[in-house]
Amino acid sequence: MRYEIFGDNLPAVTVYLDNGESIYTQSGGLTWMSSEMAMETNMKGGFLKGLGRMLSGESLFMATYTATGNGQYITCASSFPGNIICLDASQGPYIAQKNAFLCAQPDVQLDIYSPPGWKTGLFGGEGFILQEITGVGMAF
Repeated sequence: MRYEIFGDNLPAVTVYLDNGESIYTQSGGLTWMSSEMAMETNMKGGFLKGLGRMLSGESLFMATYTATGNGQYITCASSFPGNIICLDASQGPYIAQKNAFLCAQPDVQLDIYSPPGWKTGLFGGEGFILQEITGVGMAF
């Protein structure tokens, strides 16, 4: 898998996939893609994990895109200004703010995270519900 992050204030990432490689994104995360991509919508982890994702600002359903030919691409864009960074989930876990997740390889898990102690949630500036990114693979 190769990727290219571009854009200044409203960034996007294009992920280049070969036959059989996949990424998943939240519903509505797709901007554009090449013609030889198959899409499957699922709850990724089941109903309870989907509810947890909803609490952390993501959607109940996730869309998995799989390349059906070599040299295919998919572009996902942020819905608000900022930066897109690539994380190697195996070096984590990573804790991110709500709505931070954009897309990831299938072996990366996106879970709800609650900071320990009420003081951290109240005075930490990010709230009581965050996102935890774990697993093996790249996440954006």
